[in-house]
Amino acid sequence: MKSEQPSKPRTLSLIAVLGPSGELGMRNGLLWHISEDLKHFKALTMGHTVIMGRRTYESLGKPLPGRSNIVLSRSGKKLEGILRDLNDQPEVFIIGGAQVYHQTIHLADRLYITHVQAPLPAEGADVFFPPIDPLQWQETARQDFSRGANFPYPFSFVTYERR
Repeated sequence: MKSEQPSKPRTLSLIAVLGPSGELGMRNGLLWHISEDLKHFKALTMGHTVIMGRRTYESLGKPLPGRSNIVLSRSGKKLEGILRDLNDQPEVFIIGGAQVYHQTIHLADRLYITHVQAPLPAEGADVFFPPIDPLQWQETARQDFSRGANFPYPFSFVTYERR
């Protein structure tokens, strides 16, 4: 008997920049702008499909070049159908926002998280990443930085794989 086709890409990855308590953003924007993180994001996602919510797309202002961009909306195709249509791709990235992360973390195989050890902006954060449960996720790679070229606080690129 032939096995069923997978219902999602071979690897579904979530990629995000988080503060110490899972802070993602404020008023539809990032909390920190770290040039090294932007380069890391580009290197990981270039040539792949990126999926994002409508508000994330609007905050970007245009499609990300060199990637297939899929923007989710409440009136559009359901996420499950989109993932099923992408099952021939080796890796697909969820790039935000918070609602999309919450909808997909249970489906994800890998997390690429930039952990930032910096004070929150004065206005704080209004959106958060779902908790990364150590019983479900294992850290498999880490690159620590004491600071960035133009960012005075420590941050780390961490990869997690589902256990």
